[in-house]
Amino acid sequence: MKIPKRRVDTSSIGSFKYEKNAMDNHISSRALLHRRDVIKNNPRFGEAILEHYTINDTIYKKQPLFYKTMLQESRFNIILSMCCFIFGNQAESVSEIKELCSRYKIASPNSVIAIITILRTTGRIRTWRCTDDRRKTRIAPTEKGLNELKRYMSGAFLPVSILYPAFNINVNLLDNDILRNNFFRRAAEYLFRGLTFRKVLPEVGLFIDKDGGRMIMLYIYLQAMKNKSAHGAVIDYSASTLAKEFFVSRIHVNRIIKSAQEAGYLKDRGDGRMSIYPAFIDLVENYAGLYFAYVTHYINVVPKERRHAHNVTSTV
Repeated sequence: MKIPKRRVDTSSIGSFKYEKNAMDNHISSRALLHRRDVIKNNPRFGEAILEHYTINDTIYKKQPLFYKTMLQESRFNIILSMCCFIFGNQAESVSEIKELCSRYKIASPNSVIAIITILRTTGRIRTWRCTDDRRKTRIAPTEKGLNELKRYMSGAFLPVSILYPAFNINVNLLDNDILRNNFFRRAAEYLFRGLTFRKVLPEVGLFIDKDGGRMIMLYIYLQAMKNKSAHGAVIDYSASTLAKEFFVSRIHVNRIIKSAQEAGYLKDRGDGRMSIYPAFIDLVENYAGLYFAYVTHYINVVPKERRHAHNVTSTV
């Protein structure tokens, strides 16, 4: 099958603004939720979720202490913001990043400094004093940081390419300065309007706001899908096993499960098994649909209602 070429739209590439009134009219929670629902109706949606988990699990297990910390939602949004600022040519110094994160209510200056310190000490970014103004500390990603960004984004790009195979969705687009700039410009459109998971799907915070919680949630979901019924599923469950699997404490796992149980998503039966309710299945599928909705927006692929085999458009 001949893969259609993707047109590169450079009309809006370059220095971009984050002011809310400058953003496209279609950037709204309603548009995002519609995109999510279209994606959830894709017949390969379950396959895409599995691919997303598998890739992230591999990455997570190689550097568990780093990823269990950084994939916590608020910290992840700081890193995404930094990418938007740096690759969008909006910030070159640590002070500018702190100011912008405060302006857009992403994080406090202390939280930004904490993330920058971790990224610097692990060799993912470098910082140096500006020669023109010694009060400023410049910041830039290292080759290690850029390569790791691509590895992480493969967990988003490859599942989307499963959903929409007619398009050449390739993580190598991040090697191209113009396409990378455009990618993070579009990421900023939702992020700096505050249309994050916390706003659009706050209930998923039970998991994604906790260290390792995102992976624990997806793991439980995939176990449940192996024997799902109209009433949910029953799976084997051990807090110790989950703790070892995702490099967190058993107490930490128990707290996550207790919160989810109190919210009516599941129930620890106390006999080495867990009841998974349909509400949990819906929660995870809404999360995954939203995740892929964000990604398709970032790469400018617009999913359409599936009346034909490859009814999807791209303006990238």
